[in-house]
Amino acid sequence: MSVEASQTAFSIWLDANRSRSGEGLGGDTNVGKTARAEWMAMSEEEKNIWREKANISAQCLRGGLRKVKRKGNTKNNLSESIDPSDVLSSLPPLILVRHILPQVSPEYYAQLHLVSRRFHRLLSDYSDELPKQDFECLTFNHDWDDEFDFAEFSRGYSGSFEGKCENLDGSRNDKGPSLAVLLRHQRLTDELHFDQGFELKNVMNTLIHLAKQKCLCMTSIEFECPMWDVTRGQLKELFSHCSSRLDTLSFERYADFERGLITNALIAPIIANGCLRALFFYCPGGLTDPTLDRFPLIDDFHLILHQERITPRGVYRFIQRFRNDQKNCSGQLMVCTSLEKPLRKLITPDDVRLTEFYGIETYEWIFYKIPGDASSPQLCIEFKFD
Repeated sequence: MSVEASQTAFSIWLDANRSRSGEGLGGDTNVGKTARAEWMAMSEEEKNIWREKANISAQCLRGGLRKVKRKGNTKNNLSESIDPSDVLSSLPPLILVRHILPQVSPEYYAQLHLVSRRFHRLLSDYSDELPKQDFECLTFNHDWDDEFDFAEFSRGYSGSFEGKCENLDGSRNDKGPSLAVLLRHQRLTDELHFDQGFELKNVMNTLIHLAKQKCLCMTSIEFECPMWDVTRGQLKELFSHCSSRLDTLSFERYADFERGLITNALIAPIIANGCLRALFFYCPGGLTDPTLDRFPLIDDFHLILHQERITPRGVYRFIQRFRNDQKNCSGQLMVCTSLEKPLRKLITPDDVRLTEFYGIETYEWIFYKIPGDASSPQLCIEFKFD
């Protein structure tokens, strides 16, 4: 038996003795030395019992063992004579959490929830302590043929999805584990996308719960779905638990919602984190100058606010902040074309370029960080019809 296996067996034996005595896991150096001496004094036969418990429990969780059917008085070896279910039921919860379950890949935890009520409670109560598996993309979509919502998972950037969940709220158990169970032991690291036609209100409470469990650690959120019946309080709570790494927040043209749902106060905590690089509003929101005043100047920043209530004075302050800031960063800002004339009365651009946006010609103003120096960082302001 390897040194690693021997150490695991000793750890399980030690934790079992402490659990029975009510001392819990851990302990000082003297206790460890005493326990090690007691372990060394045990016979190999006694040690092997604990080694087999560790080995059989791990195999059982992986699905590698089945209950053995005994024939007559045939004498089986130790691994054949122990019922795996008896082994698992005899181990204290903390031993399973600290030593057995971490040996199983988190992708199988959703199936373990279905083994028994004990495992469901164990995996639920200790989800924060158990390892999580990272994946890059979570997309919520709508099946237009059969009229139901579903979620797709991806662990790569190839564009192909590796998993699908049709039991979003736990009401379709015939379709497998619920979304909450599937994501409880995983961690979203890149993109959260709500596609056109999806009903966001149906999963808001689940998403908030998962965000609190630190399962949603994405860097990008893209809303392309209707947001009716979603409250500002729900969005605020969701953002408060999952926006620490957010660098892109986008509301696409089909992200239909009540005017006033998105406010400066709602976006302010995300901006305060200092990571937000891109803020896109392709549909009317409720943002005004304070959001522009607070937006962090990070290299390659990009704001699309042509349908927001931004004033010429707000754009002028943003230009001055860009020039006075110590950071050497470039970026882009898109505002409504109605601001072009009044803004020209406040400031003159260093350069003007004619651009085309979906067949419509618009002007782009260029401001150099050092006025007149084309080699310095640039701020491009594009004017677009709302």
